[in-house]
Amino acid sequence: MNERMEQEIRRTIRFLQASMPEPRDRQTPVFTLLRIAAGEINAGLLLGLFAGALIFGLLSVRALSMPMLTIFCTAPMPMLLLFHRYVLASNQNMRELEATFPYSYPEMLAARSVVISCCMFGALLLLSVTLHVSAGEELLRLALCGAVPGIYLCTLLLFLSARLRNPEGLSLLALVFWAALCFLATVLPVDRLLQLCSTAAYAALAAIGLILYGILVCSVQKRRNLYDMAYIR
Repeated sequence: MNERMEQEIRRTIRFLQASMPEPRDRQTPVFTLLRIAAGEINAGLLLGLFAGALIFGLLSVRALSMPMLTIFCTAPMPMLLLFHRYVLASNQNMRELEATFPYSYPEMLAARSVVISCCMFGALLLLSVTLHVSAGEELLRLALCGAVPGIYLCTLLLFLSARLRNPEGLSLLALVFWAALCFLATVLPVDRLLQLCSTAAYAALAAIGLILYGILVCSVQKRRNLYDMAYIR
């Protein structure tokens, strides 16, 4: 009975594959992919994340009096939540439907990652200005300090999302890991280290991270055959 069912499943898959549209030979324009990915973002959710990051940042800086540590720990949180909501939560379903889309899964993965990164930088800018006004810390140092962990975390999540078959729990694991790391940072003298680090060092780390992230985005976007229908046989 099981063997007969497997044969029926394989026959159905072959039948459906014959009716699927063929992938395009040319790459889709980047702005088209970005427009589609941006249209998926819920404005209410985005505003809620912005407001949550601001409130958490203000409460933390008043409780700890450590603006550099506050922005270092708070800035990546909106990106982690957006990555979970729009990439990793439905990763397997998106892979299985890739062959029916006019745009491949790798193309949309890269586009979603770029849009989420832009949202992260928007939240970072807003948080930096708020902490600059409330705590008096230099605006550029705040922005660069918050950008460094966000860039490298986003690069790591994109890399793992493109390599792993079932990364649905990856973002939740990253959130738990980052929350634990932030807790340890408040106990250990991490703020002192952040204060000693120069603005030029933050800028260099951010620039290197952006270069690596850009290379990875281009690499993922060109991998049009990331999912293979034979995987489900």
